[in-house]
Amino acid sequence: MEKIRGVNLGNWLVLEKWMSPELYDGTTAADETYLCLQLSENEKRARLKTHRDHYITSRDFAYLKEKGFNAVRLPVPFFVFEDVGPYVSCSEYVDKAMKWAKDYGLRVLLDLHTVPGSQNGSDNAGICGICQWSNHPERVELALDVLERLALRYGRESALLGIEVLNEPMPSDGKLSQHMTGSIMDRYPAVDKEAAKENTTYTWAWLENFYREAYRRVRKYLPVSKAVVFDDAFDIVHAADWLAAQKDFENVMLDTHQYIMLADWILGSEGKDLEAYRSYIQDVFVKEVSYGQSKVPTFCGEWSLYTESEAAKVPDRAAVDAFYRGVAEASIAAFDRNCTGWFYWCYKTHIDDPAWDCWDVGKCIANGWFPEAAK
Repeated sequence: MEKIRGVNLGNWLVLEKWMSPELYDGTTAADETYLCLQLSENEKRARLKTHRDHYITSRDFAYLKEKGFNAVRLPVPFFVFEDVGPYVSCSEYVDKAMKWAKDYGLRVLLDLHTVPGSQNGSDNAGICGICQWSNHPERVELALDVLERLALRYGRESALLGIEVLNEPMPSDGKLSQHMTGSIMDRYPAVDKEAAKENTTYTWAWLENFYREAYRRVRKYLPVSKAVVFDDAFDIVHAADWLAAQKDFENVMLDTHQYIMLADWILGSEGKDLEAYRSYIQDVFVKEVSYGQSKVPTFCGEWSLYTESEAAKVPDRAAVDAFYRGVAEASIAAFDRNCTGWFYWCYKTHIDDPAWDCWDVGKCIANGWFPEAAK
């Protein structure tokens, strides 16, 4: 199989405020849920249509192909097929993405990025500070139904790489919870404090049961030539061991998210230079993706150059360029050599601040930080 060298089309069909702050003008919303609640019906639909029509177009697929990328990971919401509550459906844009991918020779990984009530409480799941999905059977069923419909509608598309059944679940007994200072809910406080009192947790055992049922539902319509993908929930050893033990699963892949900024969260960024990050990549990225790959085909579904290191903030532009180039080279080498490939987060942002260029793959390329990424 050709190594995956891809990008995430984040913030197109699943919004994240920090990536397009202008979308939230005139509101106090911090997430897609409250954006849709605070805008009038006409304004909401007009604003979302303008964003979706222009944020990603066929030109972007042509650009990615020209730069040597071969795949995109497309986050989609649980309301992709129909309006649910305040949300506006978007399946016509998934249709377009499939066509454009076929036209320009790219492959598409469809990623169910949100579920009703949220799987992790963060902004990337659509509502901050709320995690109330797992204890509502009807919400779990809705997510499973959406996965079935994705497989039925797109399963035989030649451009489809596979379907990822859930982005970044966070079981309460997972590895990440052991390292974080505070919870996701602390980082993304809920607007409705009363509603947040109903937040619940779920365990790895619960998630494994969901994964089994998701596989069964998706595989009903998805040809075996297309992969069913599982997120490692920031616990690659547990996930890889579990997935390898599912002997009735066919053509599955493991997605792990390896953000260098986790080194800042876990180890602190003060005084860390390029060599320190290179060491972290060797000690953590290489070790983790190699372990996953030893069990099942594994790729890094999200990574970026962002760190809180002072080495990325010095006034010497040449030094900053060298720092980011070094992190990019080390990360790409880690993934290319030790697993099935990678998807950068993210393809595009609307942030008017060069300090945030590292989140935008087009700006990374323009700045010379990806000397080997797209060859």
